[in-house]
Formats: sequence, C-alpha cells, structure tokens
Amino acid sequence: MVLERKDDFRLPTAFKCIKHLDFTMDHEHIMEGCAKVIAWVFPEWNLKEVKFSHQTQGLTNKLVKCTWRSHSVLIRTYGKGTDSLIDRNQEMLNFVALSRNGLSSEVYGRFNNGFAYGYVGAPLSASDLKHPEKYLLIARHLAKWHKVDASDIMEPKSRLFETYNEWLNSLPETFTRPEVDAEVRSFITIERLRKELRHLEAELTNVDSPVVLSHGDVNPFNIIYDKERGKVDCECSLATRVDCPFILTLMRHNIIVIDVEYGFYRPRGFDLGNHFCEHAGFDCEWENYPEPDMQRAFIRAYLEAQQEGPVTEEDISKLYAEANKFSLASNLGWGIWGLAQAESSDLDFDHVGYAKSRLDEYFRRKESFLAL
Repeated sequence: MVLERKDDFRLPTAFKCIKHLDFTMDHEHIMEGCAKVIAWVFPEWNLKEVKFSHQTQGLTNKLVKCTWRSHSVLIRTYGKGTDSLIDRNQEMLNFVALSRNGLSSEVYGRFNNGFAYGYVGAPLSASDLKHPEKYLLIARHLAKWHKVDASDIMEPKSRLFETYNEWLNSLPETFTRPEVDAEVRSFITIERLRKELRHLEAELTNVDSPVVLSHGDVNPFNIIYDKERGKVDCECSLATRVDCPFILTLMRHNIIVIDVEYGFYRPRGFDLGNHFCEHAGFDCEWENYPEPDMQRAFIRAYLEAQQEGPVTEEDISKLYAEANKFSLASNLGWGIWGLAQAESSDLDFDHVGYAKSRLDEYFRRKESFLAL
C-alpha cells in the first residue's frame, strides 16, 4: 500500500519548477547513484573531487552528504517500504510552505525515490536537548513553525489518527520473518493496537489543542544548531531564487528543524509531547524524559514566542497537561511505526525492540497522563 492522497493538483507551481530526473536509486549502489544525481544537479562540480559520506542518524531513509570544495548538499533516498508510512506529496508541500517562511532548506532536484537538498549543519545529540540555552531555542523555533499558515495548499485539519490508522492497516497479519512474527506476538496484537487507538482518540478529542502545521518528529537528529551564531533569536534575510520565485533560501537561524516527511496538520500538543519523548533517544532511555520544571520552562519559552501578551502560570499548566497527554499519542504512534518498519525496512536497526519500548512507555504512562 502506498500512502498517497490523490491530490497532485495541490502542488503549487513553485514546487513543480523543481527539476526532476527520471532515475530510481538502487539501495545496493547508493554511492554510484548519488554521483549520477550530483552530476545532473550540479554539472559544474568536478565529480573526482566530490566526497560522499553516509549519514547514519535517521531511521527512515538513506542519507548521503556530498561535498565539493566549500559546498555541501544531502541526497535522501527513501527507505524501502516507507511509501506505506509517508505521503511524499505532503512532504513536498511541507517544503513549499516552510520555504516561503524561511524555515526550510532549498530542494535542488528530485528523482523517483528521493531528492537533493541543502545541507545546513550537524544535528544535536540527545544530551543536547537538556542544554540550558539550546532547549529554549528549540521551544522558540517550534513556536515559529506553528505560526506557519499553509491553508492555501493543504487542508488545515488534523490527520493524526487518520495517519495512525493507515499505518496500522499496513501491518501484515503475519510478519514475513518467523522470528519477527513471534517476537511481536509476545507483547502486542493488531486488535489491541486498534482498541488503544480508538480509546486514545476519544480521550484526546476532549483536549483543547489548536491544530497547527506540525513537524511530527522533533528528535535531536532532526535539529541543527549553529554554534557560530551567539544570539537566542536573530534577524533573518530572505533570498528568492530567480528560476523559482516561491522557493526561498533558508533563513539564518541558530536552530533549524529539518526532515519534514512526517509533517502535517496536528494538534500542537503533539509536537511538544513528542519532543519530550525524544529526550529518551532511539535507545528509549525513559529516565531522560524531562522533569516537570524543565517542561514548564520549555513551555514558557514556546508560549512567549507564540502569543502576544504575558504568559501566566495557568497558561503553562494547561499546555503542560496538553503536551503530556499527547505524548501518549507519540508513543503509541511510533510503536505502530516500528512494527511497520520491522516488516519492510532494510536499515540496520531493531525496529521491533523500539516498538516494544515505545508501547511499554505508552501503557506505563497512560493512566497518569490522561488524569492530568
């Protein structure tokens, strides 16, 4: 099943002017394929001088950094089986919406199963999320994200549980590898997941959480920090591409959130709750889930960047409860995602173990967080 909504008409002229190469990257020959893409996108580069290096942080795609002299770009090749999890049209719409607001790197060209785009720096580590300056920068940057109005190119309604049910429906009745099937059946069933989704959706429907353009995956590997810029917030300049006037170059921020493939309209509480979960890292070290005082400081910085007027303790307490309730949706959703990846992904990662850790945390926190 390919997760694609039949709405190519939504793709604006701005996106359609990004050139496309009719080429499908072979996962077994990534470096050779990247050389072909670079030669097509940047014919002026001397291929003999280009350095290609695998980037190992992601769990969905294969990523290669390509550097020639002082110039660097990334080539992302979609992971095997990810079309059942990710709406690639939506991903490109996100790039358009964010680039208009200076919040996305430039897309230089597309091929059939990936694209080349601007490299903006090295990602954070999980420990960086607790850095006293950086975590407030992340909060303020997330507030900027949530102010983006993309209603002219996508319907501004939440697709959170719609997407989770699509992921759940992509799971096989029996996993191809017997050892994976046995391991999954030892801790969860599809019917139990379906029941939990229905229950959680009913609970979160009662939470007053504004629907915003949401990143959906604000983990440390998707956060770039520019340590050379010493300001908490900075004035940024825009430059418009002559050949594609709606695509703007990246505004200069000292924090930027990248990789927008899981972005769509969701309740704002999801991004905050999900980010708190990501403090645990891909190893799911839940003792690193931020303490209430740190969460409240993050929330204060977020609200101060987003709203006019003073932020009250009542405002902070409301969003604190909202974020932690939606952290349950994060754990349940990424648990389902892990099971889907366990069937289809060729990346070297324990997706079943990851799914179990996320689901275990969901069940452990469910009662106390819903009571907030």
